[in-house]
Amino acid sequence: MKLKGLNDRDADLFRRILEDDDPDAVRDLFDRYQDLLHRFAHKYQSDRLPYEDAYQLAALGLMKALRRFDPSRGVSFITFAYPTIEGELRKHYRDHLEIIRLPRPLRDLRHRINSESRRYLEEEGHEPDIATLARRLEVGEEDIIEVLAASANTSVFSLDGSCGDGQDEAPLAMFVGSHDPAFEEVEKELVIEEAMAALPPRHRRVMHLRLKHNWTQTRIARELGISQMHVSRLIREAVGMLRDKCELREETA
Repeated sequence: MKLKGLNDRDADLFRRILEDDDPDAVRDLFDRYQDLLHRFAHKYQSDRLPYEDAYQLAALGLMKALRRFDPSRGVSFITFAYPTIEGELRKHYRDHLEIIRLPRPLRDLRHRINSESRRYLEEEGHEPDIATLARRLEVGEEDIIEVLAASANTSVFSLDGSCGDGQDEAPLAMFVGSHDPAFEEVEKELVIEEAMAALPPRHRRVMHLRLKHNWTQTRIARELGISQMHVSRLIREAVGMLRDKCELREETA
């Protein structure tokens, strides 16, 4: 195999790897590119991808580049390896960390925003604001806002996960809402209140004392100065009017 554009040391190293499959040569190559792997790990680490995992993905990309590299083409290994490593990390983000995927233009701009934010942080010691990012990336502030808002909604969490620390830790499933029969009771109460408001004053007064205060018919009769039989008739009439009112509501709903 002809090894173009390589010095004697590199040529010997790649010959041992590609022709002899020498594991010591592979280790030597990885030692030589440690700084590159750490730079990629630093670039792609996040709260969703720990530094150690990013480093392992970068190392996997380096190994793939090594297996595909053809020194006879005259292209330097670093030139060939760089996009292969970055592609491995991007693929992992795309396939494993984003269940809700953004359109390609938004993903590309987000990557530029992340890179520029890290560069600005290293230069200035603090995160850039939206106006600064827009100016440095030569895009509109609305574009930056759109990407940041979209990115905040690309992650989902397993209900088997937990939140909190120590003794306060609880599964996320505990915070998921469920059907509450009380909502139906509230709806019924509102319907009844609306129907009762349409009752004649005396019927409404009797039903209010009977339902809200749980008074007996005898006590209501004494309160209103009428007979218990009269109270019973008023309740019966009120119930009939309420029933008709509620049935009419259901028919027109």
